[in-house]
Parts: sequence; structure tokens; C-alpha cells
Amino acid sequence: MTPGLEIVDASFTEGPLLVDGPNRVTVDAVRDTGSRVYGELGVYLGGTAEAVAAELDGEGAIHLFDFEDRVMPVAERLAAQGHGNVVAHPNTRRVFDSYNWSLMKLLRDGDRLRFDYVFIDGAHTWALDALAFTLVDRLLAPGGYVDFDDYMWTLGRSPSMNPEAFPHTRRLYTDEQIEAAQVALVVDVLVRGDDRYEEVVENKIFRKREAAA
Repeated sequence: MTPGLEIVDASFTEGPLLVDGPNRVTVDAVRDTGSRVYGELGVYLGGTAEAVAAELDGEGAIHLFDFEDRVMPVAERLAAQGHGNVVAHPNTRRVFDSYNWSLMKLLRDGDRLRFDYVFIDGAHTWALDALAFTLVDRLLAPGGYVDFDDYMWTLGRSPSMNPEAFPHTRRLYTDEQIEAAQVALVVDVLVRGDDRYEEVVENKIFRKREAAA
């Protein structure tokens, strides 16, 4: 999910969306690991979610988290394609609302729901995704996988979020934060140094080790 403020139309149905590059790695990993309970934070147009739904072919569950105007059209499109295992977790565009509030509610009310695989493709900022990983960790089954999009992404290099394209960025972030690779900070500070996680795909996919006997 690009962390801008634009509203996009994700309701079109003209064939499957192309998924390649790192997102293809994600889809293949869901398939190859045999994961069945999948979560995606930040769906944008829904290409990755659609490809995962095709791989699962009705098995398990797909939980999608994003702004309401993004996640609901994607969930409705997948339902129209016959995927009855999709659960949408919408949030508003209010400043302090996010997928983290939805994750909190799953922890509070989720009746021991545990994910096999979670793809974090959200705000790409420490402020949101450090907490997102912490919550995902609580919801991830031992042996499950957490997958990070855009390890080296920065606000400063983003076509839509750099201060020239989106001046509000400079009001929200310091110069240090604009230039920092904040996904890398989440991975390096919170995940890579945690002995409970092993790196499966460099800078991207980490497996939560099985609980000790």
C-alpha cells in the first residue's frame, strides 16, 4: 500500500492483475509453504491477494487489511470470482486509525485466530509498521511466516510521497525520517535480531521458529 491519501478504484473486473517481481515471490512462498491462513496489510489494487486466492482455491482464509475504499472493492471482486474465504478488515482514513486497530481487535476478539503467513505491504513507516509487526507476531503461529515489502523504500525516493510531489510529507516527518529506509529499520531492529525468527528470503521473508519442546 502506498501511504498516500489518494483514493483508487479497485473495483474493476477485467481479468487477473499481473503479479511479478517481489510480489510473485510472496505468492509462490504462500503456495510452497502450504500456508492456509493468510493476512495482507495493504492491498492497493488487490493483485497479490487475487493471486493468493487462486493458489488457495477456496481453502483456508484470506484476511485483508486496508482503507475501506481500497479493501472493500478488492474483497467484493474476489467474492464475485467465487472466493468465499476472504475476510475484509477495513479502516477509515482518520489520522490515527489504521490496520493496527484492526489487528488489535483480532487479538481482542479473534477467538485464537492464528496466521500461517502475513504479508506487510502497508505504510512502509516505522510509526505504523513497527507496531504492525509487534501485533502480527502475536497473531502468527509458530512455524508461520512474515513477509515485508520494499526493504529499501524511502519517503524521499517515493514518486508519490517525496516532499516535492506531496508537500505534506515534510510536515509529517523529519529529514532523517524522509531519507531513512523505514521498512529496513523494522526488519533490522525488530525481526533480524530476534532469535525466534530465521531469515528465509533475504530482507523479505522470515519464519517464526517452532516453539521449544
